[in-house]
Amino acid sequence: MFESNDTFVEEAVKVVESGAMKAKKLCLLAATLLFCVAMISTTGIIKTILAILTIVAGLSYCWILGYKNIEYEYDYTNGSLEIAKIINNEKRKKVVSIEPSEVKLVAAVGTNESLKYDHVNLKTYDCSSNQEVDKDYILVAHSEAKGYDFKVIFNPSEKLLNAMSKYNKHEIYA
Repeated sequence: MFESNDTFVEEAVKVVESGAMKAKKLCLLAATLLFCVAMISTTGIIKTILAILTIVAGLSYCWILGYKNIEYEYDYTNGSLEIAKIINNEKRKKVVSIEPSEVKLVAAVGTNESLKYDHVNLKTYDCSSNQEVDKDYILVAHSEAKGYDFKVIFNPSEKLLNAMSKYNKHEIYA
């Protein structure tokens, strides 16, 4: 039987719609209806402007509705972590790819280790589920290609954390 020492962990995290997104949807729907009612009761150039605003608000609402089913997929292979965003099970977009040599820290949000980076202005990738029941972790890394540090907020499982600790023993605080 063929045996391999490769480490591979794949998991998906479904994002729960945030309150801000719900508010945006509600505001766009209200604006569309308001412009539509106002357009009916006016004439002339104002009617044309309101018609254009109605169309723009309606299309924006439809565009935001297209982002209702979002998942993040974490693929961990031999120390390399790749995170992809999957929209409506159709479109896949690579968010970030991290090599083991780039990792500075992986720690649960709110721990002493993660608090060191709370007030540091770093580019942030939020790849978490936005659910309170899921424990958020912060991963801080340095990209030589881009020349700056960045942080990723994500929800790894124990299996993924254990796999990561194989390749980064001193940077993982689970």
